[in-house]
Amino acid sequence: MEQEQTEFLNDLGQRCYRYLIESAHPVTGLVADRGRTDGSGFSDHSSSAACGFALAGHGVAVTKGWTDASSAKDRVRQMLTSLLDLAEHERGFLYHFVDRKTGKRAMQCEASTIDTALLVAGAMHASQVFADDSEIVSMADRLYRRVQWKAMLGRNGCLHMGWKPETGLLPHQWDTFSELTILVLLAIGAPENEIPGECWNAWRRSKTLHHNGQPFLSYPPLFVHQYPHTFFDFRKVVSPSGRSYWENSQTAHYAQIEYLKSLSRNSTSHRHYGDDLWGITSSDSATGYRDWGGPYQDGAAFPERGIDGTIVPSAAGGALAVVPGQSMRTLMYQREHFGHSVYGRFGFANAFNPATGWVGRDVIGIDTGITLLSAANLLAESVWQPFMQHPAASRALDRAGFRPAA
Repeated sequence: MEQEQTEFLNDLGQRCYRYLIESAHPVTGLVADRGRTDGSGFSDHSSSAACGFALAGHGVAVTKGWTDASSAKDRVRQMLTSLLDLAEHERGFLYHFVDRKTGKRAMQCEASTIDTALLVAGAMHASQVFADDSEIVSMADRLYRRVQWKAMLGRNGCLHMGWKPETGLLPHQWDTFSELTILVLLAIGAPENEIPGECWNAWRRSKTLHHNGQPFLSYPPLFVHQYPHTFFDFRKVVSPSGRSYWENSQTAHYAQIEYLKSLSRNSTSHRHYGDDLWGITSSDSATGYRDWGGPYQDGAAFPERGIDGTIVPSAAGGALAVVPGQSMRTLMYQREHFGHSVYGRFGFANAFNPATGWVGRDVIGIDTGITLLSAANLLAESVWQPFMQHPAASRALDRAGFRPAA
């Protein structure tokens, strides 16, 4: 990697880490779901997934020399204490959002299975990086052990998405391809209340699309193809069916780049899409939060879900370890050509639209966090290596039937 690229990634990573520090509540350590790009304000509610990314982020920061080990350990202990003793949960499943100050459930949200999994993954990473701190190791273990994974398991072997006190178990399940891979694996590999290894095969392998004749499991927003891969190192293993989920993720990214390039040929409002400017995933937009991505079908050359030309930097940021050449190219282009309007105190704004001049006023914790962690994997495998050393990581892959790639 060229020195200029390394310097860029280090600068981007430090800015992302700054968000995890400055948005943390001074008493609880719980990380804000979102904040203003200039640091002038943060949401009152915390995201449990963002807290998971922060737990891993502190370990990365120590290895990079952005903070000293003592300060990082203090922050990790503070957050784990709040997550264990303050934050509301249901049978170990953390609520999607909680009040940063009190830990109380926020915005009538659900106790979320996927957000709990991402939180547990961050705690696992922290327990390995700070293995010399018995208190951190013990708290991380308690956080994992108290989750009653079986309580969310349906008769069909698929996990439910969550639980609400008003209605009970949510009817929707993780029953088709998505970011569920990290959830199912952590539930299978859990030290207590684990689900059977056969549950790996319970969910549907759909929807299948193609890129250059290569089939891949598709889910349009790119974060789905990034979050599990930031923790689990799928590069040298295949599933029981022989599928490489690493190659699947790479193909999904290549397919989106080609899809956006096809849009640029057919619409003036999308003309900027190309190798220099690509990337959409769930994000803010000029008209509110949008769950968009692409492609949605083979051969599509039109903007579905209202795709309006928005660029989401974390789509490429979260892909830095997956498709490094393509991600580095667009992120460095974005910084060079749009400057401080999109690249500031906490790295990139959550989203912007080159066609209209709109720039989002916020950064979002999970998007800032995934950018930091993916950059760390690209530079030094700083998330993969500690996480995969945790006994539950290898146990999960073994129980699910993964094997070394040929």
